[in-house]
Amino acid sequence: MRRTGLLLVVVVLLVVAGAAVGHVIGRRADTRELAGLIGSEKAGFFADPAVKEALAGHGIRLRLDPAGSRRMADMDLGGYDFAFPGSTPAAAEIAGRRAVAGPSVKVFSSPLAVASSTPIVDLLQFAGLARRAGGHWTLDVKAFVAANQRGLRWDQIPGNATFPVQRAVLVATTRPADSNSAALFAAVLSQVTGGDLAAVTKVFADQGAVDTTTEEPFESWLSRGKDFAPMVLVYEAQFLDRGADADHVLLYPSPTILSDHTVVPFTTAGADLAELLATDPQLQRLAAAHGFRTAGAPGAVALGAADTIASPDEPTLHALLIALEERLT
Repeated sequence: MRRTGLLLVVVVLLVVAGAAVGHVIGRRADTRELAGLIGSEKAGFFADPAVKEALAGHGIRLRLDPAGSRRMADMDLGGYDFAFPGSTPAAAEIAGRRAVAGPSVKVFSSPLAVASSTPIVDLLQFAGLARRAGGHWTLDVKAFVAANQRGLRWDQIPGNATFPVQRAVLVATTRPADSNSAALFAAVLSQVTGGDLAAVTKVFADQGAVDTTTEEPFESWLSRGKDFAPMVLVYEAQFLDRGADADHVLLYPSPTILSDHTVVPFTTAGADLAELLATDPQLQRLAAAHGFRTAGAPGAVALGAADTIASPDEPTLHALLIALEERLT
C-alpha cells in the first residue's frame, strides 16, 4: 500500500514536471527575436533583467544596437524590426527613409536636463545663471547664452574658489547632427535667441570635439565629474536612473523640451512590440522605475507651459541642423 502511494506521488510529480518543461519549451519555441536600433539612453532599461523577463513572457527576445537618434535615418536600416529614437522629429525622419509597418508609437517621455554638482550649481546661482524654484533647480538658458556670448569663464565668477579654471562656462553636449538631445537643445537655444544662428553655433563650437550618443558624455561625467565637464546635457531619465551621488544635482533648462521616445516599426513584429511597450502595465511601470515619464508616472517635477517649449516638427528641426552643421564644419 505504501509502495502504491509512493508510486502515485512519483507519477504525479513526473507529470507536473513534464507539463512545466513542455510549457517552457513551448514558450521558447514561440519566442521571436527582434532586432532594433535604440537611443543609448534607453540601454539601461532594456538591459534590466525584469524588462527582459517581461518581454520573454510575451515571447519576445531583443537584439539591440545603440546609436545616436539623429544618425539612425542615415544608417542601413535593413534587417531591423524597429528603431527607437529619442523624439518624434527623429522618428519622422527615420520613417521617411524606410517603409514602415504601422504608425510610430510614443512609448514614454523625458525632458532635457543638465547634470551637475552642488559646488557648480552654487557658482551658477551666484553668476545669475541658475535658480531654485518649485523644489528644483533651473538653468536660465537666455542668461547662459548671454554669458557664452561675452566669453564668461569659470575663473571669472567672483569668489570662485571651488572651480577656478580658465574654461568657458558651457554645457557639454553631443553633436546635434548625430544625437537627439543636442538637436533639441539647439532648438531651445534657437527659441530663446530669436533664431540667432551665430549665437547657437557658438555654444556648440566652443566645446570642440564631442561624442555622438547621449550616454557617452554622461558616463564620462559619472566617472570623472567636473574634471570631465561641470555640466552635461542629459535626459531626466538618465539622471534619475544613475545619478545617485548625494553631490549630484539635476537642473532643468528654462525652457526645456519634453522629448517623446518613439518607436518606428519596420515589420509587423516591430509594430507589435511598439504597442506592447506603450500599453503593457508592467513594462510601463518598469520604464517609470528607470526614470521615464509615462501616463501613470508623469514625473516628480511638474513642468508647466512656461517651463517648456513644443518640440519642433521635423522639417523645422532639420533645417536648423543643416544650417548649424554648415557653420560647425
